[in-house]
Amino acid sequence: MLTYETVAAATKGCLLETTEVLDYFDGFIDRLCTHSFMDAAGHVERGVDMYMKSYLQGKLLRAILRFKV
Repeated sequence: MLTYETVAAATKGCLLETTEVLDYFDGFIDRLCTHSFMDAAGHVERGVDMYMKSYLQGKLLRAILRFKV
């Protein structure tokens, strides 16, 4: 659970607290970015789309810094 103090510090750009917020949402972002992929042999596997994950983490970082407490 994120505390108010952690969120407030993250909105001011504190690196440690910003990392804590990103870690808190990491599992949720992983779930959003999990897709089925087909390899060269035609086998279907599920995995995390790392491009989409980094995109969503960037959007979250921008939202954290714009958030007004």
